[in-house]
Amino acid sequence: MQTFSILLTHPDCNIGSMDEDEQRLIQTAVDAYLGGAVVEFKEFIHRKQWDYFHQRTKNKNGKIQVFCPLPLDWPVDKGMEVEVLHVWLHKISSELKQIKKTFPTQYDRQVGSFDHDFILPYGSWQHEREIMMQALERLNVLSRSIYSRPPQKIEQQKHINFDYLFPIHSEAVPQTIEQTTKTITHKQRFGHASNIFNLFNASKTAHCWVVMENHGLNDDMLGTVSEKILYPILYGVPFIYVGNREQRRTLARWGIHPNDPFRSDVRGVVEQMQWLHSIFRDPKLAQQWQDHQGKRIVSNLQVLENLPDLLKLGN
Repeated sequence: MQTFSILLTHPDCNIGSMDEDEQRLIQTAVDAYLGGAVVEFKEFIHRKQWDYFHQRTKNKNGKIQVFCPLPLDWPVDKGMEVEVLHVWLHKISSELKQIKKTFPTQYDRQVGSFDHDFILPYGSWQHEREIMMQALERLNVLSRSIYSRPPQKIEQQKHINFDYLFPIHSEAVPQTIEQTTKTITHKQRFGHASNIFNLFNASKTAHCWVVMENHGLNDDMLGTVSEKILYPILYGVPFIYVGNREQRRTLARWGIHPNDPFRSDVRGVVEQMQWLHSIFRDPKLAQQWQDHQGKRIVSNLQVLENLPDLLKLGN
């Protein structure tokens, strides 16, 4: 049976608005499905995109492939077979044992050796991630952190509007974890197997990792969990997780838990990081917080090691 793969696009400034170009793109998936092809939705789907596809394929038997389970409140007809593909995990699962040997898990982390509060890799520009970064930078939450950010897209920046106190900040410059303004290449950005090794030394200098997911906090998006969660777990570094409702549910279903509870909106994440920022200023409190993370670090690593088998069982 023929497979029709599609990567849905949407205007970053107004996600899910379903303009004419987007409708035409989704219609190609509808046509392929009605023509008998297996439709593979790569990475993410927005609720409005799914509703468009569902309405036009209603009561028609067929098969689709997605990168994570569809939310329970998204309509699916009985005649539609849904297969879940955990692409990134399958690609890297064969290397987990070697990676674990290379990186001894840091159970006994001493805060006296930390130079930074947070380590936060921010990949390609994305509307939801930029909103988060605007708030963190404006409130100086990242003043003692190492983080990356991509070059600015001024036209898209004009649509960052989540609070009247935070207008666009077009002067924000691109930077890498190495604290330079050099832009990394496409190959470097998506070379996950090698990046696991590249970021290890940087991870040892920070109290906490920030996993900022694709479309994090946008609860209308499919809950695909990306490879970003691998890094802190494999390194044994405490982390917090910025993800949407379904991404948070997916991690909880797997049994992976961040080292500080999930937050569900921009203000919640900012306040969480401000709290931790204050904890990290006090050496005694910082060490107590770090020591308290040992059991969770071990538990998350064990879940990750068993995750490929768990997913084979349909989780």
